[in-house]
Amino acid sequence: MKNKILQSTIAAFSFLIGASSFAQGDKYEIISQANRPISPSYKIADKPAIIDTVIPIPDISYPLLSRNMHTEISLDEIEASKIRIVKKLDKLYPGYVKLGIGNYASPLGEFYYNSVRNRRSSMGVHVKHNSSFGNIKDYAPSGFDQSKAHLFGEFFTTRHKFESDINYLNHGYHYYGILDTLDLISNDSLKNRVQSIGGNFKFSNYERKDSAKLLYTVKTGYDYFHEFDPKDENRNAKNTSFNIGTELEYKLKQNVYNAAFNIKYNKYKFGDENPNLPVGFWHNDNNTIVQLKPVISSYGDKWKVVYGADINFDFGSDEVFKIIPVVEGKYSLFNNMFIPYAGIGGGVQQNTFKSLNRINEFIASEQNLKNTKEFKFYAGIKGTLSKKLSFNIAVHSTNFSDMALFVNDTIWSNLYEFNIVYDRVNALGIDGSISYQAAEKLKIDAIVAYNRYTATDELYAWNMPALDMKLRGAYNLFDKIYVKADLTLLGGRKSPEGLFTTNDDDEDFDLGFVADANLSAEYRYNNRISGFIQFNNLAAQKYYRWNRYRVQGFQVLGGVTFAF
Repeated sequence: MKNKILQSTIAAFSFLIGASSFAQGDKYEIISQANRPISPSYKIADKPAIIDTVIPIPDISYPLLSRNMHTEISLDEIEASKIRIVKKLDKLYPGYVKLGIGNYASPLGEFYYNSVRNRRSSMGVHVKHNSSFGNIKDYAPSGFDQSKAHLFGEFFTTRHKFESDINYLNHGYHYYGILDTLDLISNDSLKNRVQSIGGNFKFSNYERKDSAKLLYTVKTGYDYFHEFDPKDENRNAKNTSFNIGTELEYKLKQNVYNAAFNIKYNKYKFGDENPNLPVGFWHNDNNTIVQLKPVISSYGDKWKVVYGADINFDFGSDEVFKIIPVVEGKYSLFNNMFIPYAGIGGGVQQNTFKSLNRINEFIASEQNLKNTKEFKFYAGIKGTLSKKLSFNIAVHSTNFSDMALFVNDTIWSNLYEFNIVYDRVNALGIDGSISYQAAEKLKIDAIVAYNRYTATDELYAWNMPALDMKLRGAYNLFDKIYVKADLTLLGGRKSPEGLFTTNDDDEDFDLGFVADANLSAEYRYNNRISGFIQFNNLAAQKYYRWNRYRVQGFQVLGGVTFAF
């Protein structure tokens, strides 16, 4: 069988070679004989078996190579950081009480209560009482009491601010301008009491980022003031005041445009159809002022100019329309070291029974009310000589129309009350001030005014001082002891006493020179408790505040304060 296969293979191979030769165009035929033996096959007799032998793992050791690399550490210098240390805010106490007592049997009490830090609101109340039950020797009873209360609040939104306040006043006093060496005048006679209650409201906007926006303020106020004495029907004057107005401000480039519009209304009543009083003394008077004040302020690098007009309609006056120019110019020299200035100004001041009574509480209940008009030229120079020292000095010429002057009354009293007379008064004067402040340690300032008054109808501008000088100082010692002192000098005041005497002596018109010095000291035991003492009228000068009204002599007042 194997031979046949081999023979067949050879025959096929020979055929292929022959065919190939034929394809090349030639014919070849090879015939050969050979002995080609075939080796016999055999079986492997060995059976497969598992070799159960542990093959040892060679122990390979790696030598430890010691390599010492040279290293260096370089530090870059870091600039020291700057830390701004903000001082911790002091703790605030909402409440404050002040209590004291002095000679002339004079108690003092004062109370504050305010809200503490708040970004949206601020509210508080202030109440004060001071009185004196002592009398001035050889004069009628001179005791008085005065109580005040003030409630206030401010409220903020992102763009607006609301401000409001309510105030109350109760003041009792005596007309003590009568000599009484025998103490014949009773303590209940010659007394008067006035009371006032009123309030104000203001609404305004503000802009923190953009100054080129119209800013406005709307305000209004009301006040009722009256005197009352159940035993004296002639002391029943009533005064009602109301005002409303607005202020506008707009900044455009180097100009600021301002405009103010105000209406001031006042009603004064006396007699109230009292049958025991002649009709000629009855009063039911209205006093209204309408004011329009447009003003433009222009700025430069070193100068400022203000120009506009103060336009007033004084209804009920003989001179209803009154316009006063508003002009002022300033220029800075040597980086604000010296600032010369000059201008024209004035205005119309509304006189009410309350405003006149607060200047001189001894006025009679029956008065004729007129408004005072002022027209003024002034020029001066102000500046800062150092960080601690500043000054201001100016000269002026001022004309007052219907200026209110106080003259002793002969109709309702025996010269112990005052009537109001109105006169045209010219004043030519010089004013000066200088201030020194060394941080919160020492503060000193001086204010001096000298005026030469000339009245048209009256002999003098009654009670107006030719010299008015004030010196004030405050010293802080280790934040423990606080000392304050002040000195007031008044000279050249003229008294109407000479009008009621038969002598032609000029001394009857002289109210005398005033030198009133006061000194106070406070010791703060801690942030909450302190003690104080106050000395008034150190020279014990019994000068006249008004004609026939002598003041108390040396006064001392001491007490404590407490915060909670």
